[in-house]
Amino acid sequence: MSRTTIRTITVEPLNIPLLEPFSIATGTTNDARNVLITIMLEDGSRGYGECAPFTPSTGETQGTALSSAQGCAELIKGRDAAHWRSLSRLIRGVYFSQGTAIAGIEMALLDALTRSYGIPLYVFFGGASTSVETDMSIPMVTPERGYDLAKETVARGISSIKIKVGGDLRDDVARVEAVREGAPNVGLILDANAADESAYSAANVAHLIEMGAVNVVNIKLMKSGFVEALDIAAVCRARHTELMIGAMMESRLAIAAAAHFVAGLGDFRFVDLDTPMLLAEDPFTGGYEQSGGVYDVSGVKSGLGIERK
Repeated sequence: MSRTTIRTITVEPLNIPLLEPFSIATGTTNDARNVLITIMLEDGSRGYGECAPFTPSTGETQGTALSSAQGCAELIKGRDAAHWRSLSRLIRGVYFSQGTAIAGIEMALLDALTRSYGIPLYVFFGGASTSVETDMSIPMVTPERGYDLAKETVARGISSIKIKVGGDLRDDVARVEAVREGAPNVGLILDANAADESAYSAANVAHLIEMGAVNVVNIKLMKSGFVEALDIAAVCRARHTELMIGAMMESRLAIAAAAHFVAGLGDFRFVDLDTPMLLAEDPFTGGYEQSGGVYDVSGVKSGLGIERK
């Protein structure tokens, strides 16, 4: 039996309240109803993974993520985490439509494996850099609230704001104008909601690029998982298409994994990993050090460097 054989896997709900409701074109959420996965290897290495379903976007719920993650766990328990790509292929063959469950299992696998190997996850992914800089999203709120949020974002030391649009045109314009007034010296990005919904696999992305339909592809690990995200990034690089990383309503755990992914690969034009700043509670520590919008992963010694509080 290998030291990286999977000894145990636990799957449990992870509920985290938001500071305030968060609204986009496809829906509003008041809390993060996620799933926590914990994998223990034979050598005692422990890895954490998070599933963050967002029903309006993917159709998945906390209940379906719990069920699918448990099913994935039963498929891979007792197998060797070192064969993580083969294990991913195994679970995708059965739970191919359950992106968040796949992402959470792959995250826990890679965290446990790199802890066992004694290397940080960002180094495992290539070690291109040791930090990433996120923007801050402003949801579909009134102009007055948009102005206040823009001021708060500037006070945090964040240098880029992504504004949700896609509703009534006059409301969108008023929101953008208010945000610019509140943050006159930061970069602004307009987020046309759900524009990335077709970009969930390497095959889909290749087709979109061939059609001339995209010039930037937004990778969301909760839609694609890590193995497919690596393939998507490779397709985009080969086709000279720029990359973005986005997120669902994810805690520090999943955002740390995304930050390690981006830092390891490099070459991401846009980074939208702000959701821990929207949560009223933080159930984890570690993963990165934050200064303004910069997530620094250089202090992580192995795996994700995440621990439960």
